[in-house]
Amino acid sequence: MNADLTAALALGVSAFLIGLTGAMSPGPYLTMTITRTVTRGPLSAALMLVGHALLEGLLLLGFAFGLQNLLATPTVHHVLSVVGGAFLVWMAVGLLRGAVDGTLSTQDVAAPERESRIGSVLQGMVVSLSTPYWSLWWATIGVKLAVDGLALGPVGVAAFFIGHQLADVTWYGFVIAATSRGRSLLTPVVYRTVIGGCALFLLYLGARFVLEGFAIL
Repeated sequence: MNADLTAALALGVSAFLIGLTGAMSPGPYLTMTITRTVTRGPLSAALMLVGHALLEGLLLLGFAFGLQNLLATPTVHHVLSVVGGAFLVWMAVGLLRGAVDGTLSTQDVAAPERESRIGSVLQGMVVSLSTPYWSLWWATIGVKLAVDGLALGPVGVAAFFIGHQLADVTWYGFVIAATSRGRSLLTPVVYRTVIGGCALFLLYLGARFVLEGFAIL
C-alpha cells in the first residue's frame, strides 16, 4: 500500500470519528430526524440524509473557488444565525400548533408515500443550512480536513467525504431505526407529546440562534 493511499485511509478514519462526534451532538437536525421519523416514517427521515450529503458535496466543491473564506467571515455567520434561527422558529411553531390542536396524528405516519420524496431531500438541506454551527464547523474543522484531502488528490477528497458521510449515516441510521421501532408504542397522547417536545426544543434553538445573531450584528 503506497503512502498516499495510507494517508487517504487515515484521513477517512479521522473524518469519520470527527464527523461522528459532531453528528451525535443534539441540535436541529437530530430533532427533525426524530420528528420526521415519527410523522412521515423512516424512509422520509433517511432521505433527509441525502439532502444533507448533497449540500455538503456542493460545499466541498465550492471550496475550490474560495467559499471557505466567505463562510469564515463573522457577518455571514451572524446572518445565518438570524435567518436560520427564524426558520427553525417557524418550523417549531407549526409543529407545536399541530401537536396542540391535534392536526398532527398517527394517521400521517401510516401514509408517508403521500409526501414528495424531493420534499424530504430539500428539508435535509434547509435544516442543515439553518444551523449556524454547521457553517462554522465547515469553515474551521471542515476546511482543515478538506485541505488535507485536496493535498492528496481525488482519492484524498473521496476518503474525506465518504468518511464524513459514513459518520452521519451511522449515527442517524441508528436514531431512525430506534425511533421507528418505538412508533408502535405511540398512542395519540404520547405521539403529540413527543412532537410537542421536539417543537419546544426547536423553538429554543431557533430563538437562541436569532438572539445570538442580533446581539453581535
